[in-house]
Amino acid sequence: MRRAYVGLLLGAVSVGAWHAPARACGGFFCDGPGSNPFAPPPIAQTGENIVFGVTQDPTTGTQTVEAHIQIFYSGPADKFSWIVPVDAAPTVGVGSDSMFTAVAGVTKPTFYTETVVEGTCKAEPQLPGGYSGSGGSSAAADAAASPGGPPGVQVIFSGAVGPYQTAVIHSTDRTSSELVKWLKDNGYYVGADAVSIIDEYVLENKYFVAVRLQNGKDVQSIQPVVLKFSGSDPCVPLRLTAIAALNDLRINLWVLGASRAVPKNYFEIKLDDAKLNWLQGGFNYGQLVKEAADEAGGNAFIAEYAGTARILDKALWPNASIDLDALRAQAEPPGYLQALVSQRLTTYAPLLSLLRVYIPEPQVVKDQGVPEAQFYSNNQLYWQQYRTAFAPFDPAKLTDEIDRAIVAPLRDGQALFDAHPYLTSLATYISPIEMTRDPIFIFNDELPSFSNVHKATAHVMCGAERFRYCEAPVQLVLPDGQFIWQEHLFSYCGKPSTTDGDLLDLPSLDSAYQRAEGGEGTRVADNSGLIAKTLLQHNRAVAAALALPPSALAPDGTPASPVGSSPPVGNNGACGCRVADAPGVASATLALLLGLALIRGSRRRGR
Repeated sequence: MRRAYVGLLLGAVSVGAWHAPARACGGFFCDGPGSNPFAPPPIAQTGENIVFGVTQDPTTGTQTVEAHIQIFYSGPADKFSWIVPVDAAPTVGVGSDSMFTAVAGVTKPTFYTETVVEGTCKAEPQLPGGYSGSGGSSAAADAAASPGGPPGVQVIFSGAVGPYQTAVIHSTDRTSSELVKWLKDNGYYVGADAVSIIDEYVLENKYFVAVRLQNGKDVQSIQPVVLKFSGSDPCVPLRLTAIAALNDLRINLWVLGASRAVPKNYFEIKLDDAKLNWLQGGFNYGQLVKEAADEAGGNAFIAEYAGTARILDKALWPNASIDLDALRAQAEPPGYLQALVSQRLTTYAPLLSLLRVYIPEPQVVKDQGVPEAQFYSNNQLYWQQYRTAFAPFDPAKLTDEIDRAIVAPLRDGQALFDAHPYLTSLATYISPIEMTRDPIFIFNDELPSFSNVHKATAHVMCGAERFRYCEAPVQLVLPDGQFIWQEHLFSYCGKPSTTDGDLLDLPSLDSAYQRAEGGEGTRVADNSGLIAKTLLQHNRAVAAALALPPSALAPDGTPASPVGSSPPVGNNGACGCRVADAPGVASATLALLLGLALIRGSRRRGR
């Protein structure tokens, strides 16, 4: 089966340029309130971000893949090169960083804890609340352009696309020598380490998209690249990425289609929720994903959201703040720049490069050592003093460029969201040594949807004014019903716990699956038994620390119900959790809960 290969492949960029990847800030709000809206954007985190849209023709069964790829790069503009193998000759366009801001904002895993006081706390201190935290465009190239090139190389397209000089090429003799030579002769950097891997893709009959910045364009001009082509299953060719990637490279994928997307040749993992730091907003989530992927063998993705794509309706367009007609009506630079700020267009990466062309800083101002950001932010002052030194200003042409570089990608990105009913968010951390095969993604319409928002409940067992809030034992009930006893709310109260060390021994991986096009797939790893044993030992240690008698512990390990659940059979309807009715922590009811609290005997099915 043919694969729709696409990905952020900076293997063609020199390794030295990849040590501190930077990215124009784009739709991210890079600067704090009151900061300079024209200031250069800061460095972004290392990673790969790709949005796939997969559409199937209902009559022919053929699929079309649209991929939006966010590019991260640091280094001189003339050294920037980006090469990616794809399954078929694509059209090439530019996209918007705001797409990634929007989709990440609604799919990022969020973990919070609702705190419930059972009974009445001694001295009634002010109670903390729940703790929450986060753990192609109008410029598309015509790929059907007349082919050309030297012997051994088919040049399907070569020309300008947005800020890039772009080529779509293909080897006709199944060797890479002439193809690599053509790339180098035409200004595309190809590192020595990349040649052998390009050989592999050439033998697989792949096409190559090569991108470099046009002369005169700087790194701030970089925009996401949009590729559209015929293919089957979306695929990220990590073999080439391995050349210049850092260890534990974060990869974020969002797949739009008719149903849930799953990895075909990588495992899909589920975390051990008991190891997550719920009381601090799941701050250790990323570390657990790394550990769980390693425990699964290194080639694994975690699904972070699966459900309706309608959560992205109107996420990019229409944008009520953008009024192109109002921009065209501004005849002078100061008014135009003020309109850009009021329309929040200064948050988009391509704008600064456009301003350098259409409202350049006059030489007389540069000679005074005025930084460019200061010039644009205080343009009215310099306009009043040096109006005759300003270049002729054409608001219509500048607005047309803003429409092409910023507004059209927003409209096209929204169209991609709107065209698909289902969205899957997947992520992993992977190191170069593990990038031995390219992950392929397929669709499974039998797996359930699930939210990216996860809630646990912390029951603070104050009893009948037996404990202060920070002293009371806590039963933490996790989303799937398993529960953990803790001595107290240590994260709130600053008191060290003497019984939490054993939780560090828990595996980070709950389970791993080899997914398929239907059903749950094959469970290839299952740590439920080890997790159950460790939690039982932990809960017994908490009971011992609270000086409960040994008779309170059930020798058979029969699970008790968590606070707030249905009463167990034979309890005569008693809740078994109203500690307020008990005189102290050694009450029979609380002793039973502390002694028997462990995860349900039957673990849940994989999500």
